[in-house]
Amino acid sequence: MEDATDRPTYEPELAEPPTRSTQQRYSAVQRLWMMFTSPGDVFADIGVKPTWVLIMVTLVVLGIAYQAIVIPHVDIEQTIRARFAEQDREASETQIETAVRVTEIIARLSPIVIPIVTLIIAALFFILMLKIVGSDIDFSRTLSTTLHGYWPPTVVQLVLTAILLQRVDTVQPGELEHVVKASLGAFLSPDVPAWLMAAASAISVFNIWAVVLLIIGFTTVGKVSRGKATAVVLVPWIAWILFKTALTALLS
Repeated sequence: MEDATDRPTYEPELAEPPTRSTQQRYSAVQRLWMMFTSPGDVFADIGVKPTWVLIMVTLVVLGIAYQAIVIPHVDIEQTIRARFAEQDREASETQIETAVRVTEIIARLSPIVIPIVTLIIAALFFILMLKIVGSDIDFSRTLSTTLHGYWPPTVVQLVLTAILLQRVDTVQPGELEHVVKASLGAFLSPDVPAWLMAAASAISVFNIWAVVLLIIGFTTVGKVSRGKATAVVLVPWIAWILFKTALTALLS
């Protein structure tokens, strides 16, 4: 008789765990729209294949268009005259006109620095992700995550500001960031200390929106815990608020 122990045993095949898709599901254009509706899906797709050229170019073009709309509504001349008065300096009309033209040129060209600023921010996140929390994310994915995280709040803020400015004649440059009542600074009295206004203005709906998206992005793309991603995003933001506040206090 055949021994029971000699009989071959059959074990049920274990289903293999689902694997992450290795193909990009959404185009760069689709990702721009989906960041408003399904950011988690976009970040998961960035983990497969990052994209950043289109969104970078779009942000620069959007910034140039924004400046073209906003500059006619900003009272640059009055601001420059006030600065000369604060410094007890007398300026001729020619000097004031030159200062106004230079300021307008700088303002129109300011969107060109967007790629530089974005690269610096992404590099900071990359160092924190790679060196501090031990993620294996590469710089291309870090840059793509950073750009897509800032994309929705930036677009909404610029569009709302441009629309609301059409209802007024002119505003002072310092009032521009408060046209949309989205920050704590927009509800403070103009008489509060400058450093307090700077700190309160940095705490806005748009900044918090970007922080939330970046935490989701780095958790998904960087494959780290939510707590580590939160630390990576919050540390630079808090440091920036403190630096902005301190610098304003020194210059005021």
